[in-house]
Amino acid sequence: MAAIALNITDLVDSALAMPRPERSYLAERLLVSLDDDSEMPSGWREEMDARVQRRERGETRSYSKEEVMAELEAAIA
Repeated sequence: MAAIALNITDLVDSALAMPRPERSYLAERLLVSLDDDSEMPSGWREEMDARVQRRERGETRSYSKEEVMAELEAAIA
């Protein structure tokens, strides 16, 4: 499959705009693509799994790009 040159920010914004089932599918495919990554630090897979589980249980939340940028701008103002 040919790679398409995309700006990572645009790619992330597009992915975040997807409905939850499509984001979940994309996330799973990306994680599976890392399974053979010998450069992954020891224990990182377990940490990722734990983070996903905490998110699914509602123990953590995600932040939109706008929320993060507003908080950063307020911090440096």
